[in-house]
Amino acid sequence: MRSRRVNAVLVLVVVTLLTASAASVDAMMSWSRGPQHQRERTIWDSVYSAEQAERGDSAYKQLCARCHMENLAGSDEAVELTGSAFVGSWSGQSLADLHDRIRTSMPTDTPGVYGRQQIVDVMAYMLRYNGFPAGAAPLTHESDVLREIRFLARRP
Repeated sequence: MRSRRVNAVLVLVVVTLLTASAASVDAMMSWSRGPQHQRERTIWDSVYSAEQAERGDSAYKQLCARCHMENLAGSDEAVELTGSAFVGSWSGQSLADLHDRIRTSMPTDTPGVYGRQQIVDVMAYMLRYNGFPAGAAPLTHESDVLREIRFLARRP
């Protein structure tokens, strides 16, 4: 009697799996593996939009270029925001770290005057300028989301 019940449960599980959509099965399998198996989001995952980078270009020229230069090369008083030194110094950190650094220390003569949206727009421009791919959705200024996106120098 017990083996019949076990067999009936197994048949029910198999029938359920066979009739489930591929997306449902994939979601169930992803859930069963747990969060440690989910791939981390990085700046290589197209985390900003081209339109946002355009807004960031305008904001950068208006707010940042006076110190960091129009070509992001920096000056005696301001670090470069492009190239291997810049990318390498931020590699492994989150976009929240970069956002917080800009928010709390820029501009050096009046830190904290830029809005969160202005900062992420400028960050999108910096990502585009450094060759990271754009996507369909703009980068958000929400700290929890920015904390989950890693700045990686090399494509994973």
